[in-house]
Amino acid sequence: MTRRQRLHLRNQKVRELFEELYSKHPQWRADAVITEVAKRVFLSERTVDAILRGEGCYSE
Repeated sequence: MTRRQRLHLRNQKVRELFEELYSKHPQWRADAVITEVAKRVFLSERTVDAILRGEGCYSE
């Protein structure tokens, strides 16, 4: 598996986890969900936010 494929799978997992937590906790603000996702996947909050927005090198 290439690095690009691994990053694609990671980004996909981040998006799925965000959707799961957001639907499970609708009372939470989006930044609280991003913080929780960042803790679970060991990424910075800014990286998770960039993945969700598809910014820069995280666009697919």
